[in-house]
Amino acid sequence: MKVKEIANAKDANNLKVTRQEAIINLIENEHVGTQNELLKRLEEAGFAVTQATISRDIRELRLVKVANPGGSYHYEISKSNDNSLDSNKFYSIFTAGVNKVDYANNLVVVKCFTGLAQAVCATMDGMDWPGIVGTVSGDDTILVVMRDEYCAMELVQKLKEIR
Repeated sequence: MKVKEIANAKDANNLKVTRQEAIINLIENEHVGTQNELLKRLEEAGFAVTQATISRDIRELRLVKVANPGGSYHYEISKSNDNSLDSNKFYSIFTAGVNKVDYANNLVVVKCFTGLAQAVCATMDGMDWPGIVGTVSGDDTILVVMRDEYCAMELVQKLKEIR
């Protein structure tokens, strides 16, 4: 691949992660019931998407339709226990969204590209890493509170191997 092709591929991957984070934010904050409604909301947010792209994103994010009390449906992230799918999603989003990982004592800091921390954090939470007490994400930073410094050091080592 030429340098320009590599840059274009990286930009496309970053756009995908950004779009998928927007989808996660939409379905967590609103009841989005159809692909057309999701397409419209993404277009309103500035994303140029097609129905095929929405379908792929729904499949990759493992979104499922859940019944509302009134009988209509809305999308939610699947609570499936299939760890292989969670792992694939995590590794894909992590490699595309993370700049740097470091720790101090029992705190791990994950620096992300602007706007991607919530998507990385959401997938990280689904991984059930040992020693994690909790996570907090902002726009470009995730704070991971670990049980102790040894757990923090181990997590950072694992995350750096992924990058």
